[in-house]
Amino acid sequence: RLPEQISFAKLRASWAQVGNDTDPYKTAKYYNTSAFPGSASVSPTLYNARFKPEISNSIEVGLDWRMFKQRFGLDLAFYNNITRNQILDVPMDQTTGYTKATMNSGKVRNRGIELQLDGTPVKTKNFTWNSTFTWAKNYNKVLSLAAGLTDGQTIAYTGGTNCALIAKVGGSIGDIYGKAFVRDASGNIVYETEGSNAGLPKIEGDGNTVKVGNSNPKFQMGWNHTLSYKDISLYFLVDCRYGGKVLSQTQADMDLYGVSEVTAQARDEGYVMLEGHRIDNVKGFYKIVGGRAGTTEYYMYDATNIRLRELSLSYQLPASWMEKSKVLKKVQLSFIARNLFFFYKKAPFDPDLVLSTGNDNQGIDVYGMPTTRSWGFSLKCEF
Repeated sequence: RLPEQISFAKLRASWAQVGNDTDPYKTAKYYNTSAFPGSASVSPTLYNARFKPEISNSIEVGLDWRMFKQRFGLDLAFYNNITRNQILDVPMDQTTGYTKATMNSGKVRNRGIELQLDGTPVKTKNFTWNSTFTWAKNYNKVLSLAAGLTDGQTIAYTGGTNCALIAKVGGSIGDIYGKAFVRDASGNIVYETEGSNAGLPKIEGDGNTVKVGNSNPKFQMGWNHTLSYKDISLYFLVDCRYGGKVLSQTQADMDLYGVSEVTAQARDEGYVMLEGHRIDNVKGFYKIVGGRAGTTEYYMYDATNIRLRELSLSYQLPASWMEKSKVLKKVQLSFIARNLFFFYKKAPFDPDLVLSTGNDNQGIDVYGMPTTRSWGFSLKCEF
């Protein structure tokens, strides 16, 4: 028998194997409708009649623990997931007539920890405070690649630009490669000493060969609260993404053309500061770092951010009113708002607003629209 303070305790374990297919029309050549009457077009994705299903094997061990008459709860889970024959559309040289090809890419492991704490710190006759805290961390590692891919597998590449997502054995999905500043043994940037670029930083990594960051966060967490007084309830959620890097090609383009706030400031001051070093050739500096073919490292930003994700205020109409209606049992009127503001953010854009949340183009911003702040009302009726 458990002690009186413990309301519930459970240790759980599970194993699962899940298969995954891909989109249709990828195992054979097919023709699509064309904008020109009486003609057809060929898919830009090279078909693959021999790829295998994607298989994921996962193991999870967890603990569910509740105490003090359900006033406090803990849910802790550890998981390990290995995916083999991962199906990806990988870029191809467009001179082949295709832009990408469907293939199996090897084996990837994801393992991590998920924690949830929930409780009711205050509970009286008229007032209740409920709170839930969540924290999660994932470790991603590429264990193997398809045969013959000794230099890594390019997952995403936008032609003519300064970045590519490349998976290498021992690395992670989300590794971003591009151009970077040349540095000495102490980590200091090396500068040109002669020619038209004298005084400007040296650049390396043509062909996107230098790893400049990874888009995955080190951990994510959220904390929500619900404060209820009689028929009024206030709910808000604060969430945090810590770590990871994101690339802003929007900022790079604006700097190249001199239409950003930072370039205007640099022109007014007559110089640029780069890691404590003064560069007087402002135009020359932004010519080598700016643009979508410029220096990737300079436009990598810390993706850490803390925001007020959601806020709602609700009012439940008195039960006596419902009795008089003889039709309704419960009516709740709510004001709801999402993405209200950031408490902290270093990137010049919302790190959640990137080209893709899938395996390709993670952490890359290319003229993305700003995040939408939304307000609304809801009316819930129970009959």
